[in-house]
Amino acid sequence: MAAKRLKWRKRWRGWSGLSVDPLASLCASLRPTRSPRAFTLVELLVIMAIVSLLVSLLVPALRSARAAAQRSACASNLRQLHLANAAYSTGNDGRFAPGAARFDRNLERWFGSRRDAREPFEPRGGPLSPHLGPEGAVRQCPAFKPGPRVPQLDFEAGCGGYGYNNAYLGVREDGRDIVGVRLSLIAQPAETVMFSDAALAMPAPSLRLIEYSFAEPPRQRDSNYTLDPSIHFRHGGGASIAWADGHLSRERLAFTRGSIYGVSESQMRDLAIGWFGSTDNRLFDLR
Repeated sequence: MAAKRLKWRKRWRGWSGLSVDPLASLCASLRPTRSPRAFTLVELLVIMAIVSLLVSLLVPALRSARAAAQRSACASNLRQLHLANAAYSTGNDGRFAPGAARFDRNLERWFGSRRDAREPFEPRGGPLSPHLGPEGAVRQCPAFKPGPRVPQLDFEAGCGGYGYNNAYLGVREDGRDIVGVRLSLIAQPAETVMFSDAALAMPAPSLRLIEYSFAEPPRQRDSNYTLDPSIHFRHGGGASIAWADGHLSRERLAFTRGSIYGVSESQMRDLAIGWFGSTDNRLFDLR
């Protein structure tokens, strides 16, 4: 009996010298192991619903921020155009730039020029080009998305999606088109359009917008003949306007009409092409 006790005592001393308790190791090995807990289907559906809700809240905010940035860039472009026209006038006897000098030749625009009427305009060869910075070209409105270019239709490409009040500001007071009008002859500069967002609607080969370099008044100068609309209300239903006195505004579409090219009035409204304000020329003329 004493010998057995001595034997167990030696064994206990051997175990006590180990770094790991064999009894604890045995118990740990007998415990059931647990795998990482996975998401249930309900939990996944809840997470997906939360993510969808967050996306639905963020997307409109991102779109709104993008539209605001586009409006700001557009306003900056229009301000640059007004400053360029003002700079041109200081070196040309106080007269603004011609919108389409020698129009019968169809080789010059306020933003560029070309050697042949069948060619596109070179956007660095216009009367305003020296005043438009190192590039000498009009910066395109970031919100203007014209359709794919068709050479036969894009006869005004290069104006950046902006139109000039050529009917009254881009010609002399007697209608001659070699130079523009003097600022001193505009009775109400703060109520006279100089530049605006502009585009022209064309029905073929499919209904589309093209660049157009003139902001046309509702009626032809000194006549009752109606003109096609060209002011483009592309900024959430608003059009950016640069006035002759230099201030900028955002105007809403008030009325429109069909064009001689076959675009209907309802199509014009869908494309956001038309006019703001009065149905006469009071926001364009010199009075």
